Amino acid sequence: MLIAALAGFAALLFTPGTALAENAVVSSTPADGSSIETSPPGIEITFTEELGEVNTIAVQCNAELYAVGPRQVSDDRLTLSAELVAPLPASDCVVSWAVSDPDGQPNGDGNITFSVENDPATVPTTQPDATTGTTEVPTGTTGTPTTTSGDDEVVELSSIETGQGPLWLGRLISSLGIAVLFGSLVLIAVAWPEGVEYLLTIRFIRATWVVAFLGTYLYVAAAASAVTDSSLGAGFNPVNWVDLFSAGIPGIAAVARIALVVVAAWVAFRPDRVIDPVTQLAALLIPAAATATIGMTRTDMDLAIVGVPVSMLHALAMAVWLGGVVLLARVVLAGPGEEDLVHAVRGFGRLSTIAIVLTVATGVVQMVLLDGGSLFTSSHGRVLLLKTVAVAFMVFVGLSARQFVTARLARADELTIPTADRLRRAFGAEAAAGLVVLALSAWLVSLAPPNISTAASVSYAIELRVESPEADLDVTVKLTDDVVGLAGMWVQVDAPESDLSGLEVVLTAPANDTIGTITQPVPLTGPGVGVVPEGENGLPLTVAGDWTLTVNAVTANGVFNSTPLTFTIRNPDGSVPTTELTIPPRVTVPVDTAPEG
Repeated sequence: MLIAALAGFAALLFTPGTALAENAVVSSTPADGSSIETSPPGIEITFTEELGEVNTIAVQCNAELYAVGPRQVSDDRLTLSAELVAPLPASDCVVSWAVSDPDGQPNGDGNITFSVENDPATVPTTQPDATTGTTEVPTGTTGTPTTTSGDDEVVELSSIETGQGPLWLGRLISSLGIAVLFGSLVLIAVAWPEGVEYLLTIRFIRATWVVAFLGTYLYVAAAASAVTDSSLGAGFNPVNWVDLFSAGIPGIAAVARIALVVVAAWVAFRPDRVIDPVTQLAALLIPAAATATIGMTRTDMDLAIVGVPVSMLHALAMAVWLGGVVLLARVVLAGPGEEDLVHAVRGFGRLSTIAIVLTVATGVVQMVLLDGGSLFTSSHGRVLLLKTVAVAFMVFVGLSARQFVTARLARADELTIPTADRLRRAFGAEAAAGLVVLALSAWLVSLAPPNISTAASVSYAIELRVESPEADLDVTVKLTDDVVGLAGMWVQVDAPESDLSGLEVVLTAPANDTIGTITQPVPLTGPGVGVVPEGENGLPLTVAGDWTLTVNAVTANGVFNSTPLTFTIRNPDGSVPTTELTIPPRVTVPVDTAPEG
């Protein structure tokens, strides 16, 4: 009887709808895990328990936040809904929600995922709600500013998502062709000058240049198409490449790359120039410069002054290693040969050892700068781990082959058929692993590393900090401008460590203004940074005067609404309108008090 009573009491405690149970989702539109053809008009979530007044919905697609209208709760208090201000693109999307109970206490949070298959035909511009006076503005998490060239919007090339298939393929083929071209020329110049006498070598170098040119042409065309959101066909027109000059340093580097590849035909079709003392330096510097552009993709990283040169050195070392491996497997080890082939293999052993050390060392530095301790928790980190495994395999095979060369070719004066066959298989496997490494590298470029912070490259004119020991909340909000216009925003959460939901920043315009309030959800659940980029998606602080900022959040200690903080937005001329009433000074009029008569 006692056991039954305890069981019944426990069941009562944990029955849905009681105060101890967190709210749960019954259904949603779009459904969790679903795939829909086009963007839904809004989000609707039905719960098991009644909702309170503090509820949030944030929508994120491809690492970019999209605006939602005011949250609505149904009459039965079980359904939370919000309209989308702008249609969602074709992408994988996540809806983050947090709700409270009727007493105002946090009562659950979670995510709903779905996929949109097709882009919308048109995307309306976000406008203030005429009835509520509330605007919610979409944000990006990368903090990449946008610029304009003519009538077309141009975005930073480094911000393009992995979904750009032609861009990824072009980047891969371009990197492969340029790396093999440069590495082959270096091996010929350093260890195998006799190679230019072989017709097979000349044909290989020329074919490599063709691959490099075609891959780079596809890469530049896809890049021009991606940064302007135009068709791939338009990107093949070199006239449209001018837009890349407005797409940041990676865009400029893309144009420089194809120019350098074109010039590299000078040595590719006359590889003997790489061993001529008069032309050798230029013959090596041109493909080296083209290779270095491969490393000019993370110019917005923290410590870019260190990271960019390290990335360029990493690309050069990898090219020397991979290019030499491919040349050996395809040309040098094509069959038995005389002593010059032995010299080529020995020379590559010495050259590749230096290249391997530099590749691994610079790779470690990049890993620290870009990912830090987030290797297992970020998409960039996980792909980087796969690349590390592939590089480790290359190192293992490469060192094994070098040991075999040292043991078998130390005093050899010719390359026998069995030796050539064994080395060809080893270097072929090493080259295949190198191709995997390049494929993963091309993928990595399109993923956002966790350690890239936009705060270091963007100046902020306004900084406000909200602290509450009672709520265990510490939030810093920065705005890029204190002049009327579209402003970027940077939100950093230092506390709490967890159990944070429903975070939003509310900006209220000066009194009696039609803008009303601007509400920006920030789906952070703990320490981190959320960024609203500058440009067309910035916050419309279009009225001068004294604004107020409020931070709302739900923490483990309950619902928190900060005290409004005031900041000033100025006119372009620096003036600030005032609402103070100016009273003219009192004027005393003398009165004649003398009696009449």
